[in-house]
Amino acid sequence: MKLFSIFSAAVLAVGLATGAAQASPVDFQVSDASVAVTNVDPNCGWLGCSVLDVTTTLNPGLVGTTFSLHEGETQSLNFFDISVSGFGSGDYEVAATLDFSDPGGSASGAGGGNVFTVFGIFSGGTLSWGPDEQISFGNGGLYTVAFEPLHEIGFGNTATVRAFVTLDVAPVPLPASALLLLAGIGGIGVLRLRRKGQVAA
Repeated sequence: MKLFSIFSAAVLAVGLATGAAQASPVDFQVSDASVAVTNVDPNCGWLGCSVLDVTTTLNPGLVGTTFSLHEGETQSLNFFDISVSGFGSGDYEVAATLDFSDPGGSASGAGGGNVFTVFGIFSGGTLSWGPDEQISFGNGGLYTVAFEPLHEIGFGNTATVRAFVTLDVAPVPLPASALLLLAGIGGIGVLRLRRKGQVAA
């Protein structure tokens, strides 16, 4: 009966340790980021071709940003501003990358859309991206990075694009659980040896 009790206690300790690990937050730190317009294709018609300039400006406070997430939580980051100037309309393409030193990993995205502007006074446009990227890290952890799509129209010529980081699966520190399990099994082994010694005596 004592043997069963010790084994049950060891299993319970491993379960509690695993549960506590899943409840712990994961720390994130943005180590690098980049964004660039890779192509602008102005529309041409009987009035001639549009004169467009599409530019991106990375949020200067983004690199070095730190935050913590529990499983299922999402953090929003102001990623970059996109601006249009000139006159007319056209299509454009953009590429972006977001790197994390903690917990590690990198997300890249290629996007594009169309824009129009009247000398930057009244503007509008769209921006869409490919599929969200899921990144795996230590001990089964998973997080997803999604870049924000846009559909804007109004006065002015600049819009802010955000990135959303979601912790899908919190990592489980398996080495700590394994040590607890080994300690429990070792305790059982010691108990059995002591009982055998008592029987022999």
